[in-house]
Amino acid sequence: MNARLLWLDMCASLRERKTLLAAGMMVYAALSMPFVAAKPPAHVLSALKGWFGTSDPSLIFLFVWTDLAMNKTLAVLGVVLAGSLVIRERETGVLQVLLSKPVSPSAYFLMRTLSACGVMALLYVGGHLLAVPIVARTLPGFRPGLFFASMSVHLFAAFFAVCLSALVAVLVQRRSLAALVSLLVLFLLVGLAFIGFYNPAWRQASLFNPITQGISVLGHVDDLSLGHVLGPIAILLGMNVAVLALGALRVRHLEV
Repeated sequence: MNARLLWLDMCASLRERKTLLAAGMMVYAALSMPFVAAKPPAHVLSALKGWFGTSDPSLIFLFVWTDLAMNKTLAVLGVVLAGSLVIRERETGVLQVLLSKPVSPSAYFLMRTLSACGVMALLYVGGHLLAVPIVARTLPGFRPGLFFASMSVHLFAAFFAVCLSALVAVLVQRRSLAALVSLLVLFLLVGLAFIGFYNPAWRQASLFNPITQGISVLGHVDDLSLGHVLGPIAILLGMNVAVLALGALRVRHLEV
């Protein structure tokens, strides 16, 4: 894969209006969530006490940040960044020109998807870095180590949202329908992410949900170890590679 082409595609994506909109979403989350977490709804406090047995403000913030902000944001951003990947180029005739060059459809698909993952990483990490000084000033007992450990794992769930949206795009081959299907699937996964917390009987089954893997650090706030971070990352990497492989296989048979 051409690293320069990947870099140029990332630079071009960062200048697109959809990316600026995505950046605005991250800035809004970073600025607003610390204040939402300062006075969370009563049902959120009740749920946290039941699931985690604590009313620790830092844990409340981490839950609110992860569930109310980042889970929803990764679903939307995944579709925004990769929901029309390859299909838009095919509809405009650009894909036919690109594939006349010495690049295979699979290589082009992988390059565009990894480029979208790169943009997601910049937006996602940037949002967290913007939030840290605000939270540190407003939240007593803020634990930055736990915050960044959770971010590190959840980032790979965000990559999954991008990879899944790219796969659905080349499977459905219609931009609007592909975006709708991706959103429905991702929001279903997001909605089921915490089912293992409030219903332990579903805990093992929920581990097949990549978003559950992404939030797994929340289940180890008192005994967090390196394995609790690296284990879910390895699982998510495997899921992402599998989805990318399916997309690369499908795009070979895409009619230009």
